[in-house]
Amino acid sequence: MKLSRFALAAAIAICLDGSARAQNLVPPGVPADADAEYLVDSAQPSPSDLPLPMAAGPQQYYAPHCVCGPWRLFPQGDGCWNIYGWVDAGVTANSEFNESRYNGVTTFNDRHEGMLNQFYVVTERTIDPCRCGWDWGGRVDLLYGTDYIFTQAVGLELDPDGTPLSGWNGSPFYGLAMPQAYVEVGYDRLSTKLGHFYTPIGYEGVMAPNNFFYSHSYTHQYGEPFTHSGALANYRLSERANLVGGVVNGWNALDRVTDPLAYLGGVQWNNDDGLSVALIAISGMEPTLTNSLAAGGFTPRHMYSLVVNYQLNDCWTYVFQHDLGHQDDGAAISPQGLPSVNPHAEWYGINHYLFRTINSCWSAGFRFEWFRDDDGVRVTGIRPDLGHPLFAVPGQFAGDFYEMTAGLNWKPNHNLIVRPEVRYDWFDGLELNGIGPFSDGNRVDQFLAAVDVILLW
Repeated sequence: MKLSRFALAAAIAICLDGSARAQNLVPPGVPADADAEYLVDSAQPSPSDLPLPMAAGPQQYYAPHCVCGPWRLFPQGDGCWNIYGWVDAGVTANSEFNESRYNGVTTFNDRHEGMLNQFYVVTERTIDPCRCGWDWGGRVDLLYGTDYIFTQAVGLELDPDGTPLSGWNGSPFYGLAMPQAYVEVGYDRLSTKLGHFYTPIGYEGVMAPNNFFYSHSYTHQYGEPFTHSGALANYRLSERANLVGGVVNGWNALDRVTDPLAYLGGVQWNNDDGLSVALIAISGMEPTLTNSLAAGGFTPRHMYSLVVNYQLNDCWTYVFQHDLGHQDDGAAISPQGLPSVNPHAEWYGINHYLFRTINSCWSAGFRFEWFRDDDGVRVTGIRPDLGHPLFAVPGQFAGDFYEMTAGLNWKPNHNLIVRPEVRYDWFDGLELNGIGPFSDGNRVDQFLAAVDVILLW
């Protein structure tokens, strides 16, 4: 898609000319005109990573007595190009030790060992959210670490046919990705991004400080896109509602062998009582597991995500998420390895999150998820070469995935976040050739204990 290439080149050229600052968004329940410096954490979610009404999650604290933010390595200024970022590293233990150290289909901490997940650098100039008239900005994100493999885009970190670039990111463990590179133009209530950017779909995001948990849900990893390339507009209907819409090059792609367009759009709304709702959908042509990009095997794929965030009181916050996806001829191979009688694939899930703010340093969270992959076409594992070689077989795990995660967030100061958690996963469905999704194919459940540390700089 020539437009995507031009937009990406323009974004990089502009953003290499300076540096960026964190975008501060006001948490639910906090006055919309609150000074951004009152937020203890300034690594707020970008509107392109999480829906605006969901942006300030329960891990953000409102502290009226605090007028300082995190210390930054580079000076930050309003209306300037600024640079900031973080380092995220953690360790995971698995109750079922296996030789590959592979945690199966669980991500992002998919190995039971120490991992440098993200060394993340942001170069950014944000547009004024209270503008009257024209304003412009841009952003480039660079991610180095084990999480790079989850944010690769076809035609950027990968060849247009989806294969790895020769001599680039040759390691299955550590590599470099550029999940965002865009320019942004705003006029009054309307702003438009042009380039490569995070999806507004869903609740969880790639950037570590914006998530309560170290591990991620199946819904986020397998049910939703991570990035898009193209144009995305945001129109502020009022102080409480936004319309989002644009034309993009599908899921996780900049330039493919063929470049069918997809349509992305939805609505984001919140009120004065701590309730916010985001409904975002995408519709376009995407490749199937049984038709490679090189072969041009594209069929219609549609999905939507509904996220409801409700701040029950000063201490408790509940989040509900429901995703539903469908692809024509997406399951050409049945779970038994034979041609499918009903080749249409679908996946859907329900996530429940419950968070409690204990004090200005501690918060607790719980997540329960049910994700159904009817035809085994979505949950296949991201590093299958490190686990059982049959993990990448289409139709391998057709059935229901469940997970329960409980964790804490400790924030002793503005620059440090420590996230311990425990997690239990289990699978109920077909095990093709007797291969399970965990412990190198030997089990249908697993127990993980993990902790990571995020240092903002």
